[in-house]
Formats: sequence, structure tokens, C-alpha cells
Amino acid sequence: MMRMTSRISPRLPGLALTLCAALALTGAAQAAEPAPAATPAAAPDWSNAGNLTLVSDYLFRGVTQTQAKPTAQATLDFTHVSGFYLGLFGSGVSHAAYNNGAGSEIDVYGGYRFPLSADSNIDAGLVTYWFPGAHYAAGGEDIKYHSQDAKLGLNMGAFNVYGWVTLSKRWFGFAVEPYSGKLVDTRGSFYGEANWNPEIMPGLVLNLHAGKQWVRNMGAFNFVDVKAGVTKTVDSWAFSAAAVYNNGDASKNGTPLWTFFDADGSGKNVVQKRLLLTAARNF
Repeated sequence: MMRMTSRISPRLPGLALTLCAALALTGAAQAAEPAPAATPAAAPDWSNAGNLTLVSDYLFRGVTQTQAKPTAQATLDFTHVSGFYLGLFGSGVSHAAYNNGAGSEIDVYGGYRFPLSADSNIDAGLVTYWFPGAHYAAGGEDIKYHSQDAKLGLNMGAFNVYGWVTLSKRWFGFAVEPYSGKLVDTRGSFYGEANWNPEIMPGLVLNLHAGKQWVRNMGAFNFVDVKAGVTKTVDSWAFSAAAVYNNGDASKNGTPLWTFFDADGSGKNVVQKRLLLTAARNF
């Protein structure tokens, strides 16, 4: 049987090599072209931050809310790129400070920061202080401790000044004038403060504070409070120590007005000199 063999034109191998070389060059050219730059992800409109804190004493304007005992606290903030913000704060409090309550405080706050420069702004907002279940009876009324403040502040780098005005009828449940025994309206009570927190060396911040409280229609409870301390940051941790003083010293029948009484009748002076230690985990 005759075996058929194929014949290849002597020109075909050269053509094939030329095509292969062209394809290789095309592929190399494509490989050399830079990949399109990835479109950067848009920054989110909202950001959040918070912390968990252990304090040796919960001091609010120099007044201990825990009878000088330690408690845990938590804060969560949400900030919008426009300058609006919302937040939550929670802490343990003593039953002596807030009678018949659950031993807790929950604050809800919000506002707007209007930028003035890279490190300064005007801050205006509202805060509601809520003490679940806390109340007491006086003058035929059921007095609640819940309170609301409006605030206005100016932040300039490490320095700020703020003013707080009480919008609720009663400033933290203060309703009975101590000398007359009459029920009074403490709406419009005002607190002014100045704070300076400069970094004195890397990771170490000086904390200085001075404030003045005016309690409307109950001037015996007016006070000045000051604080001096330092905060050291280590990674996501912040440790602070401070000396705090509140000069509230009015008394009635020999008992300081700034005394919070427990259910068993025992009481403690909740102002004057205090040492405050805190450890916070930021996230």
C-alpha cells in the first residue's frame, strides 16, 4: 500500500515563527502596561470611638457620685463628617446619691461642632442625664433626678471653655431649699468651666480644670471645683491621676449640705478633697 506523506511548504515554518514572535511582543507590551489605579474607597460619613474605664471614684464637677467608691464606665461616640455627633455614657452611681434607683446613670448627648480652624471649633449641644428608677417624695411631689443641659463651648487646641444651662425643672433632683424647706424650681442653674490639657512630653498630658456652679434658687449649694492631674497613654490605654477639690462648705444644724445619705441613715460628705485614679481602654 502506498503510504501517503504530507509535504509542508518550506515557507510555512518562517511564517509561523513570525506570528509567534508578534504574539509574544504583543503579550509583553500588554504586560508592560501599568494596571489601572484602584479608586480609593470613599471615607465613611460616620466614624465612631469609645472607651471602657475603671475609676477609683466617679466625680462629677468635684462631687462624688459613688460615695468615694470605684465603678466602671463606658462611652461611645458617633461623629458625622458634617460636624454633628451623638453619644452615650454609662456609669455606676450610689443609691445615696440617687435614692431608690438602679444604681446607674445613662447619659445621651448630641450636638454640632462648627470648625473655626484646623484645631479650633465652637461646640453646641444637649445632654440628658437619666437615673433609672431614682426618685424621692417631697412636698407632696414625686421628684425625679433626671436632668437636661444645653451646652456651648469653644475649643482651641489644648484649651477650652464651656457653659452649661439646666433646661429641666429640677437640677439633678435638687428641689427642697435647705433652710426654708420649700419646693423651688432650679431650672436655669449654670455651670461654667475652663480646661487646659497640653501634652508636656510624648504620651504625657497635663490636665488642669476649674469650674463654678450656680444652683438657681438654692445658692447654698453653689461651689467652685478645681482639678490638677496627668494622663499617660500607652498604645490604646490611658492612665490618669488627679487631685480634685470642691469648696462646697455650707451646712445646716452642723451637718454639711453636701452630704448624701444611704437608706440606713448613714451619710458621707461628697465634696472637699479627693484623689482620682482612672484606667481607660480606648477603641
